[in-house]
Amino acid sequence: MKKNIVVICLLLIALTVSAQSKKMTTYSGMITGYTTSFGFTTGKLIINNVVTSLHEMYLINIEPSGKFLVTFPLKHNQECWVSLRFFNGPVYFEAGKEVVQNFNLTNTSKISSAFQGAGAVINNDINKVRPALMDYNWNAIYTNIDQLTPGQYKTYFLKMQAHKLAYTDSVAKTAGLNKTAYELARRSIQYNIASNLMSYNEIRESVFRKKHNISFNNREPMLSPVKLRSEYYDFLKALRYNEPKAMISYFYYEFVNKLMFMDLVYDQAGRLDFSKQIALLKTRDTTNEDIKGTIKLLEDQMSHKATAPGALEKARPVVLKKLLNTNIALESDLMYLQSVSSNMDMQKDTLTDAALARLKLKVKNKFLLNDVAALNSSIKQSILNVKNQTGYTDNQVPVTDSARNIFVKLLDKYKGKVVFIDFWATWCVPCLNGMQEIAPLKAELAQNKDVVFLYVTNTSSPEKTYQTMMPGIKGEHYRLPDSQYDYLAKLFKIFSIPHYAIINKRGEIVNDNFQWSQTNQIKQQLMSLMNE
Repeated sequence: MKKNIVVICLLLIALTVSAQSKKMTTYSGMITGYTTSFGFTTGKLIINNVVTSLHEMYLINIEPSGKFLVTFPLKHNQECWVSLRFFNGPVYFEAGKEVVQNFNLTNTSKISSAFQGAGAVINNDINKVRPALMDYNWNAIYTNIDQLTPGQYKTYFLKMQAHKLAYTDSVAKTAGLNKTAYELARRSIQYNIASNLMSYNEIRESVFRKKHNISFNNREPMLSPVKLRSEYYDFLKALRYNEPKAMISYFYYEFVNKLMFMDLVYDQAGRLDFSKQIALLKTRDTTNEDIKGTIKLLEDQMSHKATAPGALEKARPVVLKKLLNTNIALESDLMYLQSVSSNMDMQKDTLTDAALARLKLKVKNKFLLNDVAALNSSIKQSILNVKNQTGYTDNQVPVTDSARNIFVKLLDKYKGKVVFIDFWATWCVPCLNGMQEIAPLKAELAQNKDVVFLYVTNTSSPEKTYQTMMPGIKGEHYRLPDSQYDYLAKLFKIFSIPHYAIINKRGEIVNDNFQWSQTNQIKQQLMSLMNE
């Protein structure tokens, strides 16, 4: 008992240290030649946490003068993704310091940038080899790659990797590269190529859809996946494993995720097949809401390659040990902690003291536990914060005699107002990122009583998770039963989320699938309708 108490105390200390160790880091600069007429006023900075598998997104606000600045907490040195209309790629940050990146847009056909401040040497050297890191000419790849056999596909990308690595080595010899920049560049190329090689079936499906103009909203696979043999994955043996410094690379995050959910692991675990049950259900009364809901649930599980509970976790070490035959203690710890953290985040539930103690015993790389402890603390705090949140309304589900009446019932409360509808779910990361982007616009329009932000989800958002998250999202909220939500999904042609729609003051659907990339596009549309 005393031993368990000591372990728990150590974890609580680690939690405190982790929370204190996040340092405020700054990304700033000037965009020469920028004007607001370009149509964008913000960018994004994305931090991927390879321990928890979670993302943090921060808005980069661009002033009319072209100056920009964003401050964010960073625990350790790592590459983060910067997304601007004219620049997309990883930037190396040192925790607690300022990175300055100045862009020149005077000649839009030849946009350039230079770094100052912390990490300037590394970032400027990475700039020298950025074409090798980021240029993949996907248009050419998409031309015929769906016709390639797995062997031809692998040869194609391995040749590309050899060319990119050779280019990096050439630049290192002629122009010189900082040791860290050189290492990051090579790792980025190898992790990116390896991720693409592990995505054979996904990319093949994507190419097929693009060629035949099939919507990506429809998640039903168009092609039967090709079963990849273990020999196909021999390229993985050329990579280095169990090296904590790999965590600095932005592309290591995706690599670990692909390794975690590679086809071989699913083959070993065994996918659940509900084809017979679905066929039987379809011979019955498919107008029955319960039967329809069951069919949809089973079809969704199959399309997402559902496996029996715990099957992936059991299959993964068996497959990777046989395939790699090397020490992957770090990668194994990361995969395990990602599973634990994803479940915590999805359920918005904390770990018990006993569960924290088990983590301590199971994980070999103890420094990784800080991130999970910090997540545990964050969820605990968010649960406590629910009591103090304002600006949201948890609405009762409207009583209707038919699911078809749900749209009218929903809008009854908002007659004479412009309504922005956000279809979302608690587990949908893009949904949450979108909400974060829209938050400043909602604050700006907070005093305007003629506009309503309406959030609609269904039972796929677990009740407990929903009740924890919803108070932090200002607006009107509804969690609908599947029958009502399915009618709205049909009405608004919802195949994936997030999905946005706009309703005018007369209760008419102005746009059933509103697309936006900058929040000023939302503002313009809403203001136009408010002034009608």
